[in-house]
Amino acid sequence: MTIFHFGKHSVPFSDVHDINVEYKYHDNEIFVDLELNGGAQLSLNLPDSLTFMEQFLKKIREEKDIQVPAQVLSAR
Repeated sequence: MTIFHFGKHSVPFSDVHDINVEYKYHDNEIFVDLELNGGAQLSLNLPDSLTFMEQFLKKIREEKDIQVPAQVLSAR
């Protein structure tokens, strides 16, 4: 089970029912709202939204067996 960690909280990805992403391209901002099983909702701040998206994309790559090109890894 993959668990998303942010701040003092941990949320299993299996508990995430829906994800709403709001981005402001010109302001370099991204905000994530999570709806969890049972109806709880979380609105993440910018640092936590980035952490969530990084972990979520990693989860997708692993589950779909998608390799990250070497040039992308070296740019980090």
